[in-house]
Amino acid sequence: MRSARLVGLFVALVLVASVGSPIVATLTGSLGFTFKFARVWNRVFQVSLVLALVFGWRRLELGGPAAWGFGRAAWSRELATGLAIGFAGLGVGLVVAWMGGGLAPALRFAPMKTVWKALLGLGAAIVVGGGEEALFRGILLRRFVLDLGRRWGVLVTTVCYAVVHALRGGGKGIVLGPFAGFERTAGLFAPLGDPLVWPGVIGLFALGLVLAQVRLQTGSLWTSVGVHAAWVAVFRVGRLFFDIRRRPVWLVGPGWPPLVGGVAGALALAATVLVAWAWIGRRREPPIAPFSP
Repeated sequence: MRSARLVGLFVALVLVASVGSPIVATLTGSLGFTFKFARVWNRVFQVSLVLALVFGWRRLELGGPAAWGFGRAAWSRELATGLAIGFAGLGVGLVVAWMGGGLAPALRFAPMKTVWKALLGLGAAIVVGGGEEALFRGILLRRFVLDLGRRWGVLVTTVCYAVVHALRGGGKGIVLGPFAGFERTAGLFAPLGDPLVWPGVIGLFALGLVLAQVRLQTGSLWTSVGVHAAWVAVFRVGRLFFDIRRRPVWLVGPGWPPLVGGVAGALALAATVLVAWAWIGRRREPPIAPFSP
C-alpha cells in the first residue's frame, strides 16, 4: 500500500534528520557558524524530504497542486478568509495571555530594524504556512485519505505533523565547535520522553486536526494555508511588539510555538474553530468533491 510506504519514508527521514543533524551541526560549528539545533534539524529534514519526494513521486502517486487543493479560481479570497480566521482566533489567545500576565507590550528593536525583521517574519509565515500545508494537508492528507479513508487519513497525517514538530525542538541551545552536536545523537526520539514536550504536542495535534478539517470541508488548501500563515505571522512578527513570557506555564505553554500547549492556546484554537465553522456554514458553494486519485 502506498500509504504504508509513505509512512515508512517519513519515519526514515526523521531518523536521517536526527542522525545527520549533529554531523551537519558539527561541520558548520567548525566553520564558525552558530545555529540552534532545531534550525539545523529543520533544514536537514526539509532537504531530505524534498529529495525523497522528488525521486519517489511516481511510485507513491503523490499527485499535483490541483489534487492537493491549490487549483482554485477563488484562491485569493480563500487565502484572505483563512488569514482572517487565523488572526481572529489567535487574537483571542493573545488577549487571554495578556489578561493573565503572560504577555506584555514591548518594542524590542529600533524602528528600521523592526521593519526589516517584520518583513522577514512575514516571509517566513508565507513559506512555513504554504510549505507545511502543502506537505501535511496537501500531499500526505490526500494520499492517506485515498488509501485509509477520512478518519484514519486525518489521524495519521496529524500524528506525523505533531511528532515532527516535537522532535525538531528537542535539541535546545546553540551548537558550537567540533563534536558539540554529537552529544545530541542519543536524542533521536528523546524529546518525546520529556513531560514538558507533551502539552505542545497535544496542542499541535489539535491545531493539525483543525487545519485538516478546514481543508476537507472547504475542498481548498488555500484556507488552511491562510490560517496557518496567520498563526506563524503573529508569533514571528508579533514578538517584535510584545513579549510572551515563560510564566505562567499553564497559561502560555511550555515552549515554542508560544501559547500552544497552554490555556491561552486552547482558547485561541477554540475561537479559531468557532470562526472557521461559522464561515463554512455560510458558504454557498456546491458539496465538496473528494480527493482526486
